[in-house]
Amino acid sequence: MFDKLFISVGNVVLIIYNFIFNFKFPSFKFNKKEQSLAFDISQIQNIKDENNSFDDMRISFLELFITKNVVLVLSLIAMILLIFLGLEISLIFMVSMFMLYVFLKIYPQLKQKRAYGDLNQELPYALRHMGIELKSGKGLQDTLLTVANANYGSFSRELTRVLEHVRYGQSMESALLEMSNRINSEGLSRSIQQIVGTLRVGGNLAHSLEIIADDISFDMHVKLKDYSQRLNSFILIYTFVAILAPVILLIMLMAASTVMGDILPSNIIILMYVGLFPMVVVFMGLFIKKLEPKI
Repeated sequence: MFDKLFISVGNVVLIIYNFIFNFKFPSFKFNKKEQSLAFDISQIQNIKDENNSFDDMRISFLELFITKNVVLVLSLIAMILLIFLGLEISLIFMVSMFMLYVFLKIYPQLKQKRAYGDLNQELPYALRHMGIELKSGKGLQDTLLTVANANYGSFSRELTRVLEHVRYGQSMESALLEMSNRINSEGLSRSIQQIVGTLRVGGNLAHSLEIIADDISFDMHVKLKDYSQRLNSFILIYTFVAILAPVILLIMLMAASTVMGDILPSNIIILMYVGLFPMVVVFMGLFIKKLEPKI
């Protein structure tokens, strides 16, 4: 019973974690029927207003959270919960407030890190698409426009941004180099350097982009294979810590209690199986998340 309980609690926490880390504000929807770069200015302004309002609210909450009055109120609430509902509920409340504060504190870093999470995955397909378009006789700007209107996630959005800069007078070379400096991606940097080099001295850009796409795909395959091998060895540790250890501990406590009486209070045991072991499962899940290759 207890092993199912703490595994379920751990799964719920992991679902909340994935929701938070994968949360994104609504982005633009490109009009695929119109091959142009016309934007709905009001829609862009609304999205900016939403982001700014959330950032302002986050900053205000962080400033308010550390004031003496708020700390006193939260302490009073925790004490009331301790008196009327017990230690477990009071601890859950305090941990929840602490986790909320930490999340709001590190949210800008998380948002920046996740903004381009899909770029490396979509990059090989986008580069092959660009190669096909170039082979068909299209120019570089028309090719970038086609890929920008395709569904390549953050890469398409960045290409749209590049074309907007070019539209308002910036050179293609300068706009592409700015994108390369803005995004931390080795594959994208190689691609941009190849495109810029071709703009300067000429060359078969379509063939070069296909070679880079193949290299990126091979590198992704190697990283995924290494990750699967490490994950297989980690399964044994996870099985012992998440399933066997709580069950063995419960059996030992039950056996000892029949001979020596209650060794641990019931509240401590409940905290261990509702709080400690699920947190261990969450920690191991986060550790597995950290092992994922940055592809």
